[in-house]
Amino acid sequence: MISGDHIDTCLYVATKVGIISEMEQNLDGIFMTGEQFRAAIGEYSKVWDPTQKKYTVHFNDKEKFKRVKGRLRIIARATAEDKFILIAGIKQAGGLVAMTGDSIADATALKEADVGLCMGSGCQVAKDHSDLVILDNNFASIYRSIKWGRAIFDNVRKFLQFQLTINISLCAIVILTGATLGHSPLNVI
Repeated sequence: MISGDHIDTCLYVATKVGIISEMEQNLDGIFMTGEQFRAAIGEYSKVWDPTQKKYTVHFNDKEKFKRVKGRLRIIARATAEDKFILIAGIKQAGGLVAMTGDSIADATALKEADVGLCMGSGCQVAKDHSDLVILDNNFASIYRSIKWGRAIFDNVRKFLQFQLTINISLCAIVILTGATLGHSPLNVI
């Protein structure tokens, strides 16, 4: 959970939704502020990549980032830069990132994430930079949209697999019988 809210608010919400347990609130490295996060990951640079036409993050010590990321569950008082750095670092480590956001400050992070979800009350800039706009502000809608998206993806995959196998076998039959018999065994009817 990465939020611009106060650390106490983040801890309360994270405990209520099950991101952390009551006992984990006392552990080191589980939660930190954006400033503490930047200090913990060490030096980094944000560089424009003209081939990909986007900014990339280069960490001086990638292992330090991986150690912080491995324990971290909550970042409070996060800036837009913190969100972007976390998402870019997770993607560089081979992870997949889905992010919800609703403000102008979330736009770069929404664009960087693999799937950017904007809530219905979000500003137009955030909606433009997201992949999916949830019409209401209900997190259950995110679950439903992912569920339906996966169902559509699976159905399209099954359809393409069916079409490719039929077309390949028909082409093979036409080529083989055309070469041996001199005419195609299949006609329009």
